[in-house]
Amino acid sequence: MSVRVRAMTAADGERVAALCGQLGYPSTPAEVAARFEALAARPANAVFVAEDDESRASSGAGTLPAILGWVYVHEELMLECGPFADLGGLVVHDAARGRGVGRVLVEAAERWAVAHGYAEMRVRSNVVRKGAHAFYRHLGYEIVKTQLNFRKPLSCREGQ
Repeated sequence: MSVRVRAMTAADGERVAALCGQLGYPSTPAEVAARFEALAARPANAVFVAEDDESRASSGAGTLPAILGWVYVHEELMLECGPFADLGGLVVHDAARGRGVGRVLVEAAERWAVAHGYAEMRVRSNVVRKGAHAFYRHLGYEIVKTQLNFRKPLSCREGQ
């Protein structure tokens, strides 16, 4: 398999939306397009996709998708510590897992981080994603803390 990583474009929205669903975040192509447009307008963000050049040329049944996965990396700037790169999202198509696609996507995110002057990359992973934990450890990441993630829906009213 020949994998090529490139910056995501707006034309990738439909295939990226399908992968969001595989990650557990069902999204429509329109939702992904709007999010991508907002991210692309901010220089401290990058989204990369991995393509399989061989399957792009093939249209037979059983071939891998043209986009095998995506990674999102961005700056985190916090009051209590210096800026760092955050691997905000990574997904590899379930038919392409275990073939090195995730590794090349993380490497692309790390190159972006280094090129933008970040000395550290961080990533959060849901406690139920044991395979992802092993993957990150294999790439040299170490667990530095565990935490709970809280959420509270807020209602936004016009004029406030």
